[in-house]
Amino acid sequence: MNPRSVILVLVAVAAWPVSAAAQAVTFEDLQNQTVTASFIYAQTIRRLDDQRVLNNENRQTMTLRIGPGNKIDQEYKIQIVAQNGREVGDFTGKISAELNKPTHWQHGEMIFVFENNSLIRLQTFNKGGRKITIAFKRSKFGIDCSVDAPFSKEEGAGGSIDTISQTTRQRIEILAAKTISSACRVAKTGP
Repeated sequence: MNPRSVILVLVAVAAWPVSAAAQAVTFEDLQNQTVTASFIYAQTIRRLDDQRVLNNENRQTMTLRIGPGNKIDQEYKIQIVAQNGREVGDFTGKISAELNKPTHWQHGEMIFVFENNSLIRLQTFNKGGRKITIAFKRSKFGIDCSVDAPFSKEEGAGGSIDTISQTTRQRIEILAAKTISSACRVAKTGP
C-alpha cells in the first residue's frame, strides 16, 4: 500500500462517527420508553407471627413507563411459588413517582435516581431495604438494559430484613434472597 492510500484510510477511519455503544444513555433518552425488568429470587423467609420458616421462589416484574417531566409510572407484579411449584400468592400494584423525589409506598420510602447510565430505585422496609439498578447501554438496535436487585441489611438493626409481605400482608423477615435469573428490555411506549 502506498503512503497516500494509508493516509486516506486513516482519514476515513478518523471520520467515522463514535460508536453508538460508546455513547452514554441519559434519562432524557428514556422518555416515552417502557422498561420491563424481571427477576426471580430463591428465598427463605420467616413469618414473624408464627415463626414458621419457608423456602419459595419470588418472581417479580417491574414495568416502568418513563414520561416527560421526570415522571415514572410503575406497575409491579409479584408471584410467590412454593417448592412444589404451586403458586401460593400474588400481588399487582401501581405507583407514580418523579425522578429524585422521595415517594411513600406501602411499606416505607422509595426514590428513583439516575446516574452512570443507570436508573436506580432505592426502597426501605421496616428494617433493611433494596436497591434495584437498571443499567442501560446503547446497541445498534437502540437501548439495551440489564437489572440487578439485591436486598440490603440495615446496620445496627439486628442484621435482618423486616417487611410486610405484599402477597399475604403478614410481617416477614427475609433470611436469604438469591437472584437466580433476571431479564430486562426497553421498548417505545405505545400511544
